[in-house]
Amino acid sequence: MFELKKIGIVKRASAWLLDAILLAVLTTGFMWIISLICGFEEKNQLATQYSNEWTEFRKECIPGAAEYYGFTYEETERGYTVTKDGEQKALNDVVAALIEDVTGHYGFTYNRSENAITDADGNYVTVGDVIKAMDASSEEESAMAQTFRRYAALPPDGTVSNLYSFLYNILFMTVSLGLFLAYLCLEFILPLILKNGQTVGKKVFGICLVHPNCVKINGVALFARSILGKYAIETMFPVLLVFLFFFAGIGLLAVILFAALLLLNTVLFFATKNRTPIHDLIAVTVATDMRTQVIYGSEEELKEKKEEARRQAELDAQKDQIG
Repeated sequence: MFELKKIGIVKRASAWLLDAILLAVLTTGFMWIISLICGFEEKNQLATQYSNEWTEFRKECIPGAAEYYGFTYEETERGYTVTKDGEQKALNDVVAALIEDVTGHYGFTYNRSENAITDADGNYVTVGDVIKAMDASSEEESAMAQTFRRYAALPPDGTVSNLYSFLYNILFMTVSLGLFLAYLCLEFILPLILKNGQTVGKKVFGICLVHPNCVKINGVALFARSILGKYAIETMFPVLLVFLFFFAGIGLLAVILFAALLLLNTVLFFATKNRTPIHDLIAVTVATDMRTQVIYGSEEELKEKKEEARRQAELDAQKDQIG
């Protein structure tokens, strides 16, 4: 009467799988809506266009410029390499040499540390101003001057970097917000409606949530379980690690943290008495069999039932003694 009715792993795994499928579908839908609102596709197409323009410039113009300024440029399976005097260099080193050469030829000065171009009076000018000076010149342009014109037509390198940074931020926001809304609907709002913490999967397979003392869970416990436990710790933390792995280069550390969280949840599930992973530990809840589980509405009701049971046990003991 006061005991938890345990459920099999297969039934629990089946309910989890159904909920996971529904969560994935709803998350995808929310992400699609959010991406439309943020204009993600248009920004992504623009970033792809900019990237293609820079790639074409690199492949068509950089080899000649690199050779002219004493660099060695080689295409590789992973992209390209730039070296000079046996030392690894960056593509920007070739571009800087190009800018310094051409701007100097037309009376300007390029300060690489500031990435700025100044005229003879020390005033800052733009690449467009250099192009105007080139247009005003009557001399025949060199191959490097023509390469500089091609470079000037490209979107600024900073603009491309900022655009990709914006896309990464929007992508992370879209994923996190999409998951949050899906968890909020399927793991919090819907169980409040269905009662006893039942999601669609739990409803189908006859599973409910209670506190370890068989008392009905409330909204606070359900929120802690679904949003703090499932969403924040068990989902968004791994998602953050994935983003850091691919976009921040933390590599092995992300893998170790991801594996540690997975191992911890697995150990908790199989080693604890009531098979309670992180989200159930946080909310102090237990998954149990809805069909056979006795659920008490409050602590007071539980105490009353226990008192009744104690009195009944005393009466039965007295009857046994009289008999």
